[in-house]
Amino acid sequence: MRAGAGALPYWRRPACAPGLRFTCRDSTVIIRYRYAGRTCELRMPHGLWSRFVDDVRRGRFDLLAVADGENGWTSWSLGHGQVARGLPDEVIIRVGARQDEQRERRLPTTIWELILVAVRAHAIDNLDAPTPVRPDDHRPSGFLLLHGSALRPATRPRTDGQDRRPGD
Repeated sequence: MRAGAGALPYWRRPACAPGLRFTCRDSTVIIRYRYAGRTCELRMPHGLWSRFVDDVRRGRFDLLAVADGENGWTSWSLGHGQVARGLPDEVIIRVGARQDEQRERRLPTTIWELILVAVRAHAIDNLDAPTPVRPDDHRPSGFLLLHGSALRPATRPRTDGQDRRPGD
């Protein structure tokens, strides 16, 4: 269940990737960031994003070659997505299966690295989950659940022999 065309997107702001905001709208993952005084976006179809996440967690993009011809590109999702290092300090992402429908986006290396950190930390899992009903409701990020922080604290026996209860 995704937000409809008229609904405002629910932006996720992971603490591990300051300055980035993630959302999923109309089967498209949108990453918004601010760099050099401008607000920029990277858009990727949700199906391609899912495969990208899998490959990030496998370490496929840990070392990128410089984009010098077709040999410098690292592909994912049967070539529907490609990434390479640009010069002097940028990463180039191509999205699209055919040459005539490919879109290319150049990101600063710092932004690319923050995206990888957010993916590896599971901080932006379930981007396509439904929007919270109330503004103060929060969807689980996956990070808390993965690392056990969402578990209830265990009760410890008191030194005077009585069991501890919440509120004591």
